[in-house]
Amino acid sequence: MKKSFIIFFLCLTSLILLFIAAGKYLVYSDPLEKADVIAVLSGNDESRIQEAAELYHKGIAYNIILSKTTQTFGEYDLPYTMLQKEMLENMNIPDGAIYTSEITAKNTGQEASGIKKRMYDLGYNSVIIVTDAWHARRTKIIFTDSFKNTGFKVSVHPVPNSGYNKYFWWLTPSGWEHTVSEYIRLLGYIIKRDTNIPDYPNL
Repeated sequence: MKKSFIIFFLCLTSLILLFIAAGKYLVYSDPLEKADVIAVLSGNDESRIQEAAELYHKGIAYNIILSKTTQTFGEYDLPYTMLQKEMLENMNIPDGAIYTSEITAKNTGQEASGIKKRMYDLGYNSVIIVTDAWHARRTKIIFTDSFKNTGFKVSVHPVPNSGYNKYFWWLTPSGWEHTVSEYIRLLGYIIKRDTNIPDYPNL
């Protein structure tokens, strides 16, 4: 009986440590340094937009790029970037500091291509990518691949209050959803990348 309990305890401890390691791996963050522009990836928009505005007001960067996606809002199906821009302006970000990528992106890889092209057009050399905590590792991998040989400096900055606990994600349904889906998407991206299956436009 005692031996069975010890085995059970060791297995449970190992499982919990594995869960913690899985969560910690997903949450990646580069040192926060000044850059030419902040780029906001689509999804969980309010918290990402708020974090981008805070970085702007702290003087980390004085320009913001919004990712263009197929998402719309309102009865006239207006581009969602219009709503994001309005949100930023309500946070005292001047209109002249807000830009939109020109590629309509359906995934993170296409967002990277759109942001890269916009940076070329604007003459920017460094960018801070704002995204959610659980999405940060995959974002770093994809943007590193996409920006390779450009000379651009790319930093990833996860939103601090995105609601993801890297140590205890396994205690909530949303934690399971975010973690499992991220690992599936990360594996899918790596397979596509390493087998030369196109995942995003090669600009």
